[in-house]
Amino acid sequence: MKKLSIVIPHYNSSDSLVRLLNSIPVNDFIEIIIVDDRSSEEHVSVLKQLTEEFLNHHIKLFFNDVGEKSAGAARNIGLEHVTGEWILFADSDDFFTEGFYEVISQYFESDNDIVFFTPTSIYNDTNEVATRHTSYEELVQNYLSQPDWYSEARLRYGYDVPWSKLFRVSFIKTHLIEFDEVIYSNDVMFSLKAGFYAMEFEVSKDVIYCVTRDRGSLTSTVNEETFDIRLGVTIRKYIFLRENLPRKDFEKLELSGRGALMGARQFGLKKVLGVYRALRRHRIKIISLKIFNPMWFLDRYKRVRSKEKELEKYKI
Repeated sequence: MKKLSIVIPHYNSSDSLVRLLNSIPVNDFIEIIIVDDRSSEEHVSVLKQLTEEFLNHHIKLFFNDVGEKSAGAARNIGLEHVTGEWILFADSDDFFTEGFYEVISQYFESDNDIVFFTPTSIYNDTNEVATRHTSYEELVQNYLSQPDWYSEARLRYGYDVPWSKLFRVSFIKTHLIEFDEVIYSNDVMFSLKAGFYAMEFEVSKDVIYCVTRDRGSLTSTVNEETFDIRLGVTIRKYIFLRENLPRKDFEKLELSGRGALMGARQFGLKKVLGVYRALRRHRIKIISLKIFNPMWFLDRYKRVRSKEKELEKYKI
């Protein structure tokens, strides 16, 4: 049996995949599972060539030709074929940092279900540090500096991406944790359920994974289809926590649908009213008491200004 399985969904990104594969050491204890999500024939051809070029990397190649086209469906196919005791998830346009295997292998004999690591990110065109990782980095740092109930809850239920985490495979399979097979936000419920069911976990300041970002993605807008899918996931996340957490703990999280309601404004009044009705129908609070906290407002203002400056700096 392998010690580590690395699952990589792939779609028309064979060029960047080379960088990711080069960041993974040749090791008989590692298997790499690539699941192609209906790429073009050209990219599939290159992908097959790469499996030959990286023969010593123990690559297994599968194709998503049955389920919905999405990274979630591709990851689920990968989960079906893993043979390792532990698993990492990676996107084909990202890469692992140097020495990551030495870092994670220290946890192979532990009792952890999950190990959370500190992520980082860069812009592809400049290699400058980006902001894609900052909210998750903050969750890790807050827990490490003050490991109380609130910082643990935010880490468990707010770190809603699968990368930069080491999972025990038997833990995932015991709890039947899968990715949603939708185009967007397909990793939120997977991450939420993993965080909820984990009995043992550790948090590390070490960086093992780098997310990349293209400059053009900064100015991309969310269309209505994307918004609707994300709204559905947000509602499911809220309901899961409300139904599974003790009422006192759920109330302490101060969750609300305010963000969804604000996001609906770009699609007009009719959309706002529709979202409002959906939130009310699912008994989701519209506002949270934390909006009356001046420190919360200050923090939000700083975040917005930071994003505005970033957009100005990388404006196309």
